[in-house]
Amino acid sequence: MTSNDRPLTCSLAFGTRLAAIFANIALAGALSAMSVLSASAQGALEKATLRLDFLPGGYHAPFFLALDRGYYKQQGIDLEIFDGKGSNATIQVVASGTDTFGVANLSAMAIAISKGVPLIGVGAVVQKSPDSLISLAGSGIKKPKDVEGRRGAFVPTGAGDRMFPAFAKANNIDVDKITRINVSAESRYSVVLQNNADFMVGWSFTDALKIAKQKPISPPVLFSDYGVTMLGVGVFVTKDVAANRSKLVKAFLAATAKGAEDTIQDPAAAVAAVAKLRPDSDTELLLEGVKNLAKFIRTPNSASMPLLAMAKADWEETTKNLVTYLDLPPSMKSDAFYTNEFLPSP
Repeated sequence: MTSNDRPLTCSLAFGTRLAAIFANIALAGALSAMSVLSASAQGALEKATLRLDFLPGGYHAPFFLALDRGYYKQQGIDLEIFDGKGSNATIQVVASGTDTFGVANLSAMAIAISKGVPLIGVGAVVQKSPDSLISLAGSGIKKPKDVEGRRGAFVPTGAGDRMFPAFAKANNIDVDKITRINVSAESRYSVVLQNNADFMVGWSFTDALKIAKQKPISPPVLFSDYGVTMLGVGVFVTKDVAANRSKLVKAFLAATAKGAEDTIQDPAAAVAAVAKLRPDSDTELLLEGVKNLAKFIRTPNSASMPLLAMAKADWEETTKNLVTYLDLPPSMKSDAFYTNEFLPSP
């Protein structure tokens, strides 16, 4: 090869590389166009919002994990999750149409329905009620009748506190032997922690864990282990959304059920998904809550049913207790409060 050959060879090589670059650009453009066409063919994502009942806890993790793993987008939903300020506040904003989906205490939802609020429960993430007696270690409260002769801190408006008479009746507790101390929801932890009360009523995997972070506790005594059946927390929508956006409701529940299954299988990933959107979360507390979720997401009556599906027997017993203890009108029937029709088949 002569010195005169080299420029020609280099030019040919450069030309080949340049052609390859243009070919790659053309291919990338074609793939991009195909992607846009595919997205267009699928249609735009439908916007929806989910309002929680409180700040995120372990039982909210399925929603965050489903969002983090793209399950809602796969179902065609652009979902945004907002924190709540209690079940009743969430019921109000969903009923007003401000939010699409709500998470709330199913008892509170049922009472709202009995008052004419057009809502319907479509799935439950906490079915076995976590209501329990919570006391410090060394209190001696290990079974129901151990509360006799003790001081109890009660929140008069608390749903769990108002179910204590059902627990007492089921276990032959003489309530006249209990010193009742009425407290606010905000002060109940400190009353127990400061030994100004021997026990309080609260959730075994939220309230009990918060107290346990400050002082050792006795194992919570669950109402549901001693004769009281009450459904816990579920997802609800307005009847208008159920009737006119049924495809959205089905898609949301399919994604959520998948998120719930993944949460049970991988608690650490679920906690990470919550912490990604709520960086101020107490991840240690969240992890304990998530680990407990599997024990409460179903009841014996719903054990063979799809995740989030509610058993008629549980709703009938819950309704009976609501009539007896929470002023639900006796004319209300359990079928008015829930449906499983939007849930995916097993």
